[in-house]
Amino acid sequence: MPDQLFTFPASCSGGLLNNVDPLTQGSQMPGSAYRMINYEPSLHGGYRRISGYANSYDTLTGATSTPVLGLHVSPDIQQGIFGAKKPASGSNYLHWYNHYYTVAVTNGTGTNLSVGETLTGVVSSADNTAVAATGTIISTASNSIVVNFGKLPSALFATSNVITGGTSTASTTVTGTPVVIGWTAVVSSFVDNDPDGVCASQSPGGSGNLTINGALADSGSVNFTTAASQQPRKITFTGTGNESGRTFTITGTNFLGISQTEAVAGPNNSTVSSTKFFNTITQIATDGATASAITVGSGVGQYRPSAPTMTGVSQIRFETFNWGGPKFTLVDGINPAAVYDGTNYIQITDSNAPTDPTLVAAFSNHLFLAGDVSQPYSLYFSAPVAETDFTPDSGGGVINVGFKIVQIKAFRDQLFIFGTNNIKKLVGNNSANFVLQNVTSNLGCIAPDSVVEFNGEIIFLAPDGIRPVSGTDKIGDIELATLSKPIQSIFEDYIANEDLATIRTIVIKKKSQFRLFFADQNSLGIIGAIRRSGQGNTGFEFGQLVGIEVSCGDSGYIGDEEFVIHGDSLGRVFRQETGNNFNSNDIFSLYQTPFVYMDDPEIRKTMYSINTYLRAEGVLEVVMGLEYDYGDTNVLLPTDFNFTTTGAAAYYDKAKYDADEIYDGNPSPIRSTDISGSGKSVAITYVTNADQPSHTVQAYTITYGLGDRR
Repeated sequence: MPDQLFTFPASCSGGLLNNVDPLTQGSQMPGSAYRMINYEPSLHGGYRRISGYANSYDTLTGATSTPVLGLHVSPDIQQGIFGAKKPASGSNYLHWYNHYYTVAVTNGTGTNLSVGETLTGVVSSADNTAVAATGTIISTASNSIVVNFGKLPSALFATSNVITGGTSTASTTVTGTPVVIGWTAVVSSFVDNDPDGVCASQSPGGSGNLTINGALADSGSVNFTTAASQQPRKITFTGTGNESGRTFTITGTNFLGISQTEAVAGPNNSTVSSTKFFNTITQIATDGATASAITVGSGVGQYRPSAPTMTGVSQIRFETFNWGGPKFTLVDGINPAAVYDGTNYIQITDSNAPTDPTLVAAFSNHLFLAGDVSQPYSLYFSAPVAETDFTPDSGGGVINVGFKIVQIKAFRDQLFIFGTNNIKKLVGNNSANFVLQNVTSNLGCIAPDSVVEFNGEIIFLAPDGIRPVSGTDKIGDIELATLSKPIQSIFEDYIANEDLATIRTIVIKKKSQFRLFFADQNSLGIIGAIRRSGQGNTGFEFGQLVGIEVSCGDSGYIGDEEFVIHGDSLGRVFRQETGNNFNSNDIFSLYQTPFVYMDDPEIRKTMYSINTYLRAEGVLEVVMGLEYDYGDTNVLLPTDFNFTTTGAAAYYDKAKYDADEIYDGNPSPIRSTDISGSGKSVAITYVTNADQPSHTVQAYTITYGLGDRR
């Protein structure tokens, strides 16, 4: 053994680097990563193996084994989670996830409970042990109740539990396993016109009111939204005689509930229609007798003049806004844009709007649409706070931006318009003062869905990597020019070998992190995060992802909880940041340090031990391997080392403590491993491939002695 041993310490920070030479990385950035897969920059310092994902939302309703086309988190509409998929039949492609459960109870007892009260339970009538589950009653029926246990609850009532209302004090017994209501269709289908749905065939003998007795009628009036017609309609009059001299006056309300009337000249052996849309009809009057029988029915729908189709749709994008109430818009490139407010699905069919847009943004109280294949340079905007009205007289319009638009994104008081080699921005707040300004004419976005708002800036994938859109020099104190330089060659590989149209980007706000995925789970995606170092500097750090197939995804807060979701090619919907596996599959992770050479790259060192500062989140096993001399195949390598943890705060060092000693995690736990071998440089690799809790490699030290110079 040498007369003197030395310790080489390194704190794990800096992330994945592939833009520096090995000598610089090994000496100046020993805590960075030579390779890093499925590790993320940790908020506690070091690199944390990412959490798992689970099929929390089962399979989205629709055609078997077809992909999820779009997902959206919109916290103020329904219960916040939305998904889109090709329907198995019909045209209802949009669904929202209902987290409530139907709970079967003893027949005749469900209505003894009260809506809104809190339920508690015990194991059974013979066991008064309290159960963990609690819930709020949403509705009641004789033999079942609907209960809100919270979103994705960890505990539910079970068969034979006796449950009691906190207000009514009524009790009942659970008779079956609670069943989540799950995916619930948003009605987007089009119901055919019903020519006699308002008034069945009749021949008025003089002036007066027609009898409202068609299939859509209820007690002498019609509500088109609640009836089978599903939406406000124009009113049709059909007759085989000449009724052109007759006037029929319709009385009712429009979709806002405002009273309206319209006088319609009668048909001449034909069908005529009102020009107004009616939501309700309370009276239809004629000014005289008709020549023959006449029918009155439902005509063109106001919200959906035709049914949407998912044929040819590969992706659906969403944009949430709130002008008098929360809503979101959907675009898919095949159908007209549509707006959903939690009640009505309304297509944007204004003749001044694009027919098949793929891009949408809400900016300055206007809805902007673009990406129509027939009008690729055109940016359309609605009237102020009127998302379905694109008429110029109301304040709508269209702007030719001079290049093919690949994405639009609102940010603060600007709307950014991206091309593949251009970026412009729109400023102003109405059609009178909108101004289009140039940002750059020699740089653009090569992956439309890489454009996201992240950490107070818009970022996007350019030909040379991830860039911010801002014209400023910094994001806070982060140099923009170095945003993705540490992994420049990775992006060059993406451009050469990957389908950039399949890139999906999801932001995880609570971690100051974005994740860039490909549809192929075997493709290496990117984790990018902002982290403050121990010296107080803030910078971007990167890693890579593998094993997650993402056809679409989104994230957002519902209440104070962040939901990160993605869909796959089989129609399943997953929640990320949960559990210790990838939907029951093991998580592979790898972190390899740079080759460190302890000051002199030409002196051989004899290695004696490695201390790994490991923050464990439970019982787990890590495989540690060594490489010497930059992977020289002529250098003999020791076998891999396995070490395990017994808890989240254990200190391991057989020379000092018993292996079962448990501490509070401050300072971080250490795993001391005796090693063997020698070389001029050494790299440590940490690997897991298991269903086990996460861990964080925070730092490492190497104990070594100096050898000879060779």
